[in-house]
Amino acid sequence: MSDQELVTLNVGGKVFTTRSSTLKQFAGSRLTRMLDGRDKEFMMVGGQIFVDRDGVLFSFILDFLRTHQLLLPTDFSDHLRLQREALFYELNPLVGLLNQEHMLQPRPALVEVHFLSRNTQAFFRVFGSCSKTIEMLTGRITVFIEQRSAPASSSNSLPPQMTLLPLPPQRPSYHDLVFQCGSDSTTDNQTGIRYFVI
Repeated sequence: MSDQELVTLNVGGKVFTTRSSTLKQFAGSRLTRMLDGRDKEFMMVGGQIFVDRDGVLFSFILDFLRTHQLLLPTDFSDHLRLQREALFYELNPLVGLLNQEHMLQPRPALVEVHFLSRNTQAFFRVFGSCSKTIEMLTGRITVFIEQRSAPASSSNSLPPQMTLLPLPPQRPSYHDLVFQCGSDSTTDNQTGIRYFVI
């Protein structure tokens, strides 16, 4: 196969077209062996080389092969999965970059909180740039609703007991969560109070 020849890869359903020379830059890599016909795990299907791996992550690998730079989006959080893919393709320079300590450190996530207050209720909606941050916050925020329990017997003059029932925050999408606190009117005209703890 000539170095200038175009190659089409189907990586996990995503199609990429590039030059053979782009993929063969690192002589010891699986990509070089694939193009030389020495790695039988890859097969030709409909004029495309099929690779049963993650196509989204391969786009970063191909960008690295084209530019010799690792440029990732600011909200990229799959460093370990990308490192696993680089190991699979045996791209040692990329593995070396991903092994650098600062690459594996979690990046600070941007969080935006919207607050709406109506009478005696407050609604919170938290948006985050990283779904893992929102998942972590969801695990740390607990909303409790106050529920009155009726006395055991009608002759008992003790006031009703209060019980706090936990409610999980709502997750409308991977990047946000919603919860409310304050007083709640129930169907039987009793007022319940919602508290939250972080």
